[in-house]
Amino acid sequence: MILLDRLVHIRFAFTSLLLYLFASICTANDFCSKQCDSLPSCNELFGNNFVDLRLRVNNFPIDDGPGKSLVFDKDFGNAVSRQTFETQFILDIATALDASPCHFYIVSVLPEGDDQYWDSESVFVTFRLFPVHVDFVSSLTKQMQEPHSVFYDGLVTRSADSLYGMVALSWDFTMKLTYSISIVGGIDVIRSSRGSYLNLGSLNSCVDAQYNASKYCVFERYLIEDIERLLSLEAGQFAILFIKEADRQSVAVTFRFIPMPGDVNNWTEAKVEELIHQISDPHSLLYSGNVTYKIDPTWGVSQQSKTPRSFTQYLSRPIPSTSTDAYERCKATRRCPRAWSSYNQSSSESSHTLQEFQYGQHSTVPLFLDFQDWRRGTRGWKQSCRRDQHDICLPISLPESTTNYIAGAHWNPFDFESLGQSIPAARDEWNNGLVLNKKRLQLAIDDQSKVIGEYKTLVHWMDEEFQHGLTDDANIRSREEIRMNITDYAEVISSEELILEGLVKSQCSDVACNLLFNTSDATLTGAVNATGVIATTPDGTEVSLWAFDSIDIDENVNISLTGQRAMALVSRSSVRINTTMFALPGTLGGFPGGYSVARRPTDRLVRVCNEHVDSRGFLDVCRGKFPCCPGDQPISELANEIVSNNINGPGSPSTRVYLFTIQTSAPVVDEVQALTSSADAGQTLGGGFRLHFNNYTTSLLSHDISALELKRRMEDSLNPTKKNRLDRFDRLESRSGIGAVEVTRDRFGSSGGYQWNITFQSAVGNVGKDSSQLKVTNLLVSNGADISLETIRQGNTIGGTFALRFLGNVTRSINHDVSAAELKEILLDDIDSLSTVNIIRSDPTDNCNDGFCKNGPQRSGGYTWTLTLTTQAGNVSPFSPSSNDYNFEGQIEELNALNYLTGCVNSDCPVINIQSGHAKSHNHKMRSIKAEKPFSLAYGGAGGGYGGKGGNGFGDIAPGNAYGDAQISNLYGGSGGGVSAGHPFQLGVFKDPRGRGGSGGGAIEIVAANDIVMGSNSVISCEGEAGANGYMSAGGGGSGGSILIAAGGSIQIDGELSVAGGDGGRRKSVAPPDGDNSFGGHGGAGSGGRIALYGQSVVLGKESSVIMEGGSCSATNASQKCNGERGTMHIDSGLDTGLVLDQNTGAAGTSRSLYLTPRSSRLPFNPQKHLSSTQSSPEYDLGVSSRPGRVSFYYRAEKQNHSESSWDAAFELRGTRWSYLASKSHVEYTAIVGLFFRQDEVRHGVNYIGVPYDDEPTKELNKLPSTSFKSHSWSKVDILLDWDNNSHSIYINDIRLIQNVHFRGESIRSISLSNFHEGSGVWFDEIYVGYDATMDFHCPTLQNGTLVMERPVERGWKLEDIGEVSSTHSMQRHESHVSKRPLYQREDAKFIIPFDGLEDRAFTSDVKFRSDDGDRDHKKGLFLAGSLLRLPRAHASNGDLTLDEYSIGTRPYTYTWYGEHDYNEDPSHLSGGIMACSTQDFVTWKNEGIMLNFANLTDMVDGSSNVLRAEKPKVLYNNSTQKYVMWMIIDNGTRELGMAGVAVSDYHNGPFEFVRSFYPDGNQTRDQTILQDDDGAAYLFRTYYATVDYVIPEAEMQPTWESVKNSDGSTNFALSYHRTKYDPGYDDYHDIYLQRWRTEDKPWQVICVNRISGIEREVPYGKEHLNFDGEVCQDPFEYKVVLGQGNPNFEESVNGIQSRFLDPNDPANNVWIPNSVPGVQGQTWKDNFDDGTCGRMKVDLDMQTFDPELPNREKPDRRHCSNLVDNPIHETQPDKRIGDATVLERRRAKYVSVSRLTGDYLDTSFQMKTYEGELQGDLLSIVQQFRGDRSMPFGWSASSADEISSTFHPQLHDYQFSQAKAEEIHIPVD
Repeated sequence: MILLDRLVHIRFAFTSLLLYLFASICTANDFCSKQCDSLPSCNELFGNNFVDLRLRVNNFPIDDGPGKSLVFDKDFGNAVSRQTFETQFILDIATALDASPCHFYIVSVLPEGDDQYWDSESVFVTFRLFPVHVDFVSSLTKQMQEPHSVFYDGLVTRSADSLYGMVALSWDFTMKLTYSISIVGGIDVIRSSRGSYLNLGSLNSCVDAQYNASKYCVFERYLIEDIERLLSLEAGQFAILFIKEADRQSVAVTFRFIPMPGDVNNWTEAKVEELIHQISDPHSLLYSGNVTYKIDPTWGVSQQSKTPRSFTQYLSRPIPSTSTDAYERCKATRRCPRAWSSYNQSSSESSHTLQEFQYGQHSTVPLFLDFQDWRRGTRGWKQSCRRDQHDICLPISLPESTTNYIAGAHWNPFDFESLGQSIPAARDEWNNGLVLNKKRLQLAIDDQSKVIGEYKTLVHWMDEEFQHGLTDDANIRSREEIRMNITDYAEVISSEELILEGLVKSQCSDVACNLLFNTSDATLTGAVNATGVIATTPDGTEVSLWAFDSIDIDENVNISLTGQRAMALVSRSSVRINTTMFALPGTLGGFPGGYSVARRPTDRLVRVCNEHVDSRGFLDVCRGKFPCCPGDQPISELANEIVSNNINGPGSPSTRVYLFTIQTSAPVVDEVQALTSSADAGQTLGGGFRLHFNNYTTSLLSHDISALELKRRMEDSLNPTKKNRLDRFDRLESRSGIGAVEVTRDRFGSSGGYQWNITFQSAVGNVGKDSSQLKVTNLLVSNGADISLETIRQGNTIGGTFALRFLGNVTRSINHDVSAAELKEILLDDIDSLSTVNIIRSDPTDNCNDGFCKNGPQRSGGYTWTLTLTTQAGNVSPFSPSSNDYNFEGQIEELNALNYLTGCVNSDCPVINIQSGHAKSHNHKMRSIKAEKPFSLAYGGAGGGYGGKGGNGFGDIAPGNAYGDAQISNLYGGSGGGVSAGHPFQLGVFKDPRGRGGSGGGAIEIVAANDIVMGSNSVISCEGEAGANGYMSAGGGGSGGSILIAAGGSIQIDGELSVAGGDGGRRKSVAPPDGDNSFGGHGGAGSGGRIALYGQSVVLGKESSVIMEGGSCSATNASQKCNGERGTMHIDSGLDTGLVLDQNTGAAGTSRSLYLTPRSSRLPFNPQKHLSSTQSSPEYDLGVSSRPGRVSFYYRAEKQNHSESSWDAAFELRGTRWSYLASKSHVEYTAIVGLFFRQDEVRHGVNYIGVPYDDEPTKELNKLPSTSFKSHSWSKVDILLDWDNNSHSIYINDIRLIQNVHFRGESIRSISLSNFHEGSGVWFDEIYVGYDATMDFHCPTLQNGTLVMERPVERGWKLEDIGEVSSTHSMQRHESHVSKRPLYQREDAKFIIPFDGLEDRAFTSDVKFRSDDGDRDHKKGLFLAGSLLRLPRAHASNGDLTLDEYSIGTRPYTYTWYGEHDYNEDPSHLSGGIMACSTQDFVTWKNEGIMLNFANLTDMVDGSSNVLRAEKPKVLYNNSTQKYVMWMIIDNGTRELGMAGVAVSDYHNGPFEFVRSFYPDGNQTRDQTILQDDDGAAYLFRTYYATVDYVIPEAEMQPTWESVKNSDGSTNFALSYHRTKYDPGYDDYHDIYLQRWRTEDKPWQVICVNRISGIEREVPYGKEHLNFDGEVCQDPFEYKVVLGQGNPNFEESVNGIQSRFLDPNDPANNVWIPNSVPGVQGQTWKDNFDDGTCGRMKVDLDMQTFDPELPNREKPDRRHCSNLVDNPIHETQPDKRIGDATVLERRRAKYVSVSRLTGDYLDTSFQMKTYEGELQGDLLSIVQQFRGDRSMPFGWSASSADEISSTFHPQLHDYQFSQAKAEEIHIPVD
């Protein structure tokens, strides 16, 4: 029969035997004999040197002794059972430790009493170990966690509770840490029905290399190190035993203090006291530990000395102060887009992105313009209407401009490699290019320092503020792990510090803030070093070009410019210049003033004069050894065959100078005249005569004067002076005389007459023909006296004419003696290309026939003409000082003569000799110029021209003319003025240079892909130089140069641009009376230069100065016209309005914005809206059509007194560009949505036709409701577009003014801005087009007196949270073999009544409110007043971007409403946030935006990665911390968490910083709110459901007697008998040993085998089968094999004789049919047989079957062994509750917990009270509704200050069932 009672494995036969064995062991053990062998003796010997240990043993009910099951007879009683239990326990412990049992003594065996363990069949055994042996304690602790250890071989210890473990009562304690157990142990956590735990500490597993790096072991190491450090423990004195789950977010750590040898008795107590002290002190070092900073003071040590929390110790990270930047808060709450405009200055590409969160990912949006990056400037705003020559907009289909093309610019910045430094700056910015801005650098340094400071503050906080946790990641558990993160910060800090170091050392930190641009070699040196390139303009002009990514030069930079090439600065982004760029005249493409005739090739790229010398006054300083103007090639250098051309510029008074000397000559024949005197014959002459020549008369000459005397008298009297001075007299005052003569005398006749032959030795030509005749007056005395002159030989003289051929022209016939004036006139008239002619002729006075003039004619009447001819023909005039054209000269023209002269002598005829140069000039000054070929020279003192004509000088040379064009198609410098010389020879006369002309101004081009801003301190000067002053003459002024500024964006000029012409030099001497200025005079002034400005918009500031005036001259005679003409200014602006980046004004605290200048004129009236005749206002093309959800911008107008009817500006969204609209003959509308602004009014329209700058549409538009809009203050405008429904809403300053207004349109392509005549200047800023991140949230609206708003579904507790409905246990019928008999299976149940009585209650639900959704029906929420926060008046406008103080209104309070908003309810993609609205009148609501985004929520307990959601927010203001604190409920999409969340802010309108998520008091929460009491204390109200378990032992049915069955269900009578009563016959394995020897135990089988053939034959049983010999086999031919000899003639032996032994190993004897008591665990007979007290014995008694000693064996008699008879016949007992402890009934109810919050409102203090009861509705509204005038609703309160409570409801045992029922609270609810 089978016993179905609870069975243990081994039972002792006799208690006395156990005691005997124990006594024997003790007696034999040395410890027992030598130390102590009883508790009293050990106490006496060891005193306090012991440790009490405790463990829990299951399955030993205290009611049973608890060792009753260890004894054979259950009637021995509890005393014997107890003694048996204790003795066996000690033996088990001693065996496990291989130690003497005398070390151990039972102190107590008590029933369980710990609420955590309610198995009533368990006992707690406390035993004492003498002396303290740490290894024993550690070994037992470890063995208890090892299922296969020796410990579990013990008869009692095998039932020890491993989860309870081994407790050293005076060493083991618990502490609580706020870590979830999964975070502590990960995969090592053991999950059981009794909770989750970690036992690796008890196992000492972490010493194993396999485990020591595991998640748990790392945590254990941290905790041990913390405690050892904090309590000054030696290694090994602190051990962790268990870590068990205390609640959802906490673990209870069981630890052990292990005293070392020699420690004082109270060592452990002292350490515990010290630990308690540190736990209770929030500033103790305990909270600086790696993991102990998360210790829970409300637990204390082993739940003793609990301390309420006074503040939150477990913050996830430093709580930063909310930004004081209102704009940042606006972005954080998404009232403003957190958009970014990233500009790549290297590629000029912009990207626009939106961040939904700070530091979050960027998503591309169509547009965001914050105008903060000066490098980007106004890029993109332009005129889209391109016009043809008829001023008609061209269709958009025509080709667009070249990419990155910049109108007016000669170069594209992107065609050149960028130069300059590349210095990283703060927040991923870079200073690329030429950036030298001290203020900006300091801002960058400050910003970078701020970045570093933020990091350092964070790290310092992490390192020093020990009371807080530091990470959102629950898996980062320790400070060491945090410091790993800090190490990353350290690397970041190091990297950022390198950036800062680079910034500090950049720009002008360690060098002078100087820049030297040298255009000659394209080098830039100084604070920045770079080498540019040589670029060319369309005509090949070389320009030194420097290309940079950006250019920013402030007023602290000194710029020097030098070099001969023009200069260009180009930027791939923008240019800002706020310093002086002064181009010295004669540099940067400016030409030198007139003086030199050539430039040496080696000097071509060097300024003529040293730059430190003012060339206008060089005579005063240039007296040294070396010339101040080494680049001079004066006229004296012409003798060196230099190449000469126009080096003074195409607008200089330079001319090509030809020097010729024309000489005519003929054979010289001295004229001889005979002077003959005579008288009548016979007369004697007397008296004398006089000679006359050219009014000269001799004295009376004696009639017989000698030849010598006559010569003397003639030369003395017929010349104006003595002969030896004839070459020096003033021929202008006296006539020429007779010159030199030779006289001979011969007698003539007989009357005393003579003939004097007078030979004219010096006279020119034919005397008397070519000059006056020689005459004689007869004063002879005698009759018939006569004297006469007769030409004996006429002198030869040239006659006739000649002509000249030059420059392709031939003159008329020219008289042989043509005067200089006449010849000049002829040449000017007949030679077309001549500019000026200056001629001197020998004998210019025609008074040199005496032959004594140094410049007289040749003897035969030939003349020398010295010609200075000027022409522009061949005057090579390069447009750049560096031009290679200087290597070339123009074609040299020859001057040829056509000879028609007369005066031949025989065949020797007159000749005309023409020589280049003046070497043969009769004038020695003319001969000073050693030039034999033409040269170029700017002289005459005329002014240089460029933008206009230069002023006239004093000579014949015309001033310089204008050249180039106003557009500056080529970048030219200004030209030089003329040198102060009326004639070239004058420059050869003087040794030192003088009277230099002023040099021309340079040329500078500045190009930017975006904007160009010239600051108020900026000066760009390309002025011409004044001509040099001189005594008699002065130089002409140089012309101004070029300034070309071309921007792809706007140009803003606030400084000075000057291309003024140079003044004319002043003549110091008084002008000659006759006014003849041919030799000298005042210099003419240079003209102004050229300025060209190209941009989408060009704005000249009020303080700007643009100078292009010509220079002035000193002449008082206006007719000289010596002032230079005004230069030109060309402005090419794509826009009809001024549009610039305002560098000083920005919205929302930013520094820059877009400014539209006031319009100065009204557009022509356009009533028919002829779009083709209009141009667009500033328009931004998005590039592609877009359907943005949001368009926002800031707007502001200047505060000016203008007509109230004047409109200031318009903002329009268009579906296409204006150029397309203007190309259409008909359109239905031009604007999809538009807003018009003026003063305090805004009008709105959709789908209207409007012309830019025309305010006509405003008449038809709708006026928006009155708001806080003030045009002179910044206002934020939001246009929210719903493209699915083609509707939009408009917010101004976050107040919705229109809602869901319909519009037509498919998309947005462009944005248009307009301003109007008579309106103000206006600003736009922070223009955003893109995704709407506001989550489509709207504040409530007042409808029919009710506030209505869209709210998410309100949800409370889930149905599974509420629990099941009440239920009962199923009625159980205890079946047995009796009840299964047919007698009791009758359908009429005549003999038994089953299921009688009442069912036991299994579960009781005391929950009153229940729905299919949970505790309430899920439905759309309403506006809840409970979510309102009333603000102090002082807080109402705190930090608001747009709210002025007066806007607060007259109401004393502002109310802020908070509520959750679901933007996506998909559990896997939850999105939304906590929103806020504010109001003062509950009518007008301001959308305060997203206070806290769901995406910012994290699970800080278990670190789950689920998307989280918040609900039921409630905000309080903490006066102590001055923080707004928000509490909320946090859950995932499937609502599995039920956490609380806390967030804080310094401002009521956020943003709120998420602080932590947790389980308040360790529990889930789904319905909560917070309340602030009048004393400032705050409380958390929350509901929860709890189930109380009622625990009693299970009722077990007592077994009924039943026969043992075979497998087929039949009764096994033999085994039944044997298991009911012991029979030795059934217990003798060898009872048939003799039959076995004879093989009689097997059936008959005998075989004969043929020895030869091997053939077998079986011999049947019986004598009849024997052979004649009576043998079975035929011997010797066969041998016999006997397999069995059972007699087949008898039934009992036919199969062999069988043993009576009932073998326990035979499966047939172990059939288990557990059907007598269902569910009761039993075991087979073999198990019982083996568990008997006789021990496990081999059934064959260790004797083989053929053992010869079997006949002598001692037959066993085991009738006294327990368990062999395991089914004696007995009476059936009634059911008894002796089974496992079980929950009889479970009761679930709802409770309200009132928890006092910590002082910072961020956690619960664990001071709480709980109330059972239910409230219909949610706490958020109910608590507010029923608070009334009382501090707390319903009189609720939290626990007292020193009381720590919990919401944990322990199990109730049978002795606790009388617990009073909690009070029910009934709340009336409307």
